[in-house]
Amino acid sequence: MHTLDAQTKRLLEITASFPHLRVLVIGDAMLDSYLQGAATRLCREAPVPIVDVGETSHVPGGAANTAANVATLGAEAYLLTVIGDDGAGQQLEAALAEGGVNLAGVVRSRDRATLVKQRLLAENQLLLRFDQGSTADLSTADEDQLITQLERYFPLCDAVIISDYAYGVMTSRITLTLQRLQSLHPRILVADSKRLEVYKRLDVTAVKPNYDEAIALLGLPRLSGAARVEQMTRHGQRVLSETGAWMATITLDRDGVLIFLEDGEGTVAEPTRTLANPAPNTHATGAGDTYVATLALALAAEADPHGAASLAATATGVVVTEPGTTRCHPLALRRSLMAGNKRITDQTELVSIVAQQRHRGQRIVFTNGCFDILHSGHITCLEQAKALGDVLIVGVNTDDSIRQLKGPTRPVNALADRLTVLAALGCVDYVVPFGDLAPRELIRLIRPDVYAKGGDYTRQTLPETPLIEELGGEVVIVPYVGDRSTTQLIQQIRAGDS
Repeated sequence: MHTLDAQTKRLLEITASFPHLRVLVIGDAMLDSYLQGAATRLCREAPVPIVDVGETSHVPGGAANTAANVATLGAEAYLLTVIGDDGAGQQLEAALAEGGVNLAGVVRSRDRATLVKQRLLAENQLLLRFDQGSTADLSTADEDQLITQLERYFPLCDAVIISDYAYGVMTSRITLTLQRLQSLHPRILVADSKRLEVYKRLDVTAVKPNYDEAIALLGLPRLSGAARVEQMTRHGQRVLSETGAWMATITLDRDGVLIFLEDGEGTVAEPTRTLANPAPNTHATGAGDTYVATLALALAAEADPHGAASLAATATGVVVTEPGTTRCHPLALRRSLMAGNKRITDQTELVSIVAQQRHRGQRIVFTNGCFDILHSGHITCLEQAKALGDVLIVGVNTDDSIRQLKGPTRPVNALADRLTVLAALGCVDYVVPFGDLAPRELIRLIRPDVYAKGGDYTRQTLPETPLIEELGGEVVIVPYVGDRSTTQLIQQIRAGDS
C-alpha cells in the first residue's frame, strides 16, 4: 500500500473542497473550432496541402475555457462576458451549458460577433488558424448590462478570475467596477491578462503572465532557452511591484513556472520554480486557462501559495497530454497527485522543492547511502531519520560511485531499482542520486536542518560534520543495527550457493 506524504494529502484535501466553492470568471470568451483531417496530396492551384476534413469539434476558449475548467474541477462557475447573438455564440453557450457553467451572467449582443478561432490540422499538425469576431471595446449599452451582472454575482463568489485577452470586454468602466466591488467585498482575485498593469489598483491576489507578457510588462528583451529562466529569476520580482499583486506565477512553457511572493512585509522572497513536462504546442492550447483556474480554486480553498502553484502545475501537466483545448478532470488530477514522483534528478528542481518546504516551515532531514540491498537495518535508520524532522531527503550513490567505494562486483541492484524501492517507503519524501563519493555538493544545495547518519560513526569522526555545522545544521547519529548489513547479506547468499 502506497503511503502518501503530507503535502500530497493536503493537496488532495484541497481538491476535495472545490465543489464547495463559487468562482466568477470575467473576460473575453471565444469559441475554439478544430478542423481535423488527413493531407496526402497537394493542390493544383498552389503548392499547398489538400486537407480532407474528417472531424470538426467546437470547444470553449479564452475566458470560457477558464470557466469550463473551474466547473469541470467541481466548483460552481459563473461566466460574465459579452458574446454575439449569432450561431457561434449559440454553439459556445451549448458547450458551456453541457460543461456545467452558469450562463446567467452572459450578455448576448446584436452589436458584436462572437470571437471564433478556427484551427486547421492534418494528423494533429497545425496548418492554419482563422480568427473572426468583434475585438473593439464594448458599447455603452453592453457595458451597462455586464456591470449589472458583475454587481449581482461578485459578492456571491469566493474567487474572481480576470481572463483578459484584450478583445474589448475588459473596458475601463468594467475595471473600475471591479475595483469598487473588490474594496467592498474583498475576494481572491487572480488576473490573467496581456495588460496586467491595468489592474494594479484592484488589490490583486495573483497574476499569471507568460514569458512574452512578463517581458512586455517589464520592458525587457526577448531571450530564448535557459537564458529566459535566468532573466526572469533576476527581474521577475518586479512583476509584483508593477501589478500590485501578492503572488506572481510566470509561465515559461516547457521551462516550467517561476513563482514570486511578497513576504508580507513589502519585500520579495527568493523565487521558486516548478518544472514542466515538455509537450507539443498543439497540446498546450488552453493550458494557461487550466493553470489559472486551478490556481484560483486552490487559493480560495486556503492552500498555501506554493501548494496552489504545485496543484496548478499538476493540472496543467494533465491537460497537455492531449491535443486541442482541454479541461482537467478531478479524477485525472487526483491520479496525477497520487502518482507523484519522489525522484529528483535536476538540481534546480531540488533547490526549488527545498525552498518550498522551508517556506511552509518544514524541518529538512538529509541522509545518504548506497542502499544496495535494502534490509531491516536500512528501514530502521530511515524511519528514525524521518522522525527527526518533517521532510526526509535521501541521497543515493550512483552505480559508478558504488563501484569506487565497494569494488567492481557492486552494486547488486542498479540505481533505477534502488531509487524505486526507496521511493516506495512511506518515511522517504524524496530520493536524489549523486555521483560523488561523498554527498558534499548535495549538502550545500539542500542545507539540511539535520544530517542523519547510521552506522558506527560518531559526530567527531563523520567527514561531513564540519560542512553541516558550517551551514547551520545539526548532525545526528541514529542507532546502528549491528547484525544487519548489505555486505553480510551478500556473504550469506554466496555461502548458500557454494
